[in-house]
Amino acid sequence: MVEFQKRVIDQEDIEKEIRMAETKNREASFINKVIQEVNLSGKIIKVGLNFENAKILGNAYFNKTVIFGNLNFKEAKISGVLYLGEGAISGEINCQKIFVGEVMNLIGATLEKNINLEEAQIFGFLSFQKSNIEGNIFAKKIKIQDLKGQPGIIKGDIYFQDARIKGTVNLEEGDISGMIDFQRAIIGGDLNLRNAVIQDLLILKNGIIEGKAQLEGLNFKEKFD
Repeated sequence: MVEFQKRVIDQEDIEKEIRMAETKNREASFINKVIQEVNLSGKIIKVGLNFENAKILGNAYFNKTVIFGNLNFKEAKISGVLYLGEGAISGEINCQKIFVGEVMNLIGATLEKNINLEEAQIFGFLSFQKSNIEGNIFAKKIKIQDLKGQPGIIKGDIYFQDARIKGTVNLEEGDISGMIDFQRAIIGGDLNLRNAVIQDLLILKNGIIEGKAQLEGLNFKEKFD
């Protein structure tokens, strides 16, 4: 692994570590590092990336990024946006207990395995719009909160419109300050919303759940089927 001499590592350090990891066929490790910002948009990365317990002071952009490996953000803290839109990730995505300060967006992403968002805390919306997920979404005890700032409030919604999810969606005991929208989504497995709290709407209109809809103990403002 590249020895980072600086307390806060920058884009050059990130790219150097990835190149070294690809040469040695190992994951690129940023475990416990303090990082100014991440921008790997449009890149093809041939190894997994490990940001476990890292602190990212700005945004993390992976727009149209292709990753051949796992992506680990377990217990990472991202002050800004985490953007994974229109990318492709071949391995597992671990965002267990992640903190995201300003929106997490996976619009149009292709995920070949599971994504773990259990006990994640996200301010602003979480979007899976138009995504294609071959595995499961594990998001038990996820917390999505409104983002309050200028020029106004970004609601703490979760968007699944037009998503294709082969496995199960587990949002059991989730706490959602906005709405959840499943319009035109297709879920191949179960949808688990047991004991979740949705402070606004639950929209299931034109969505298809091929498994069971588990809604016991669900608390919501209003439901549209």
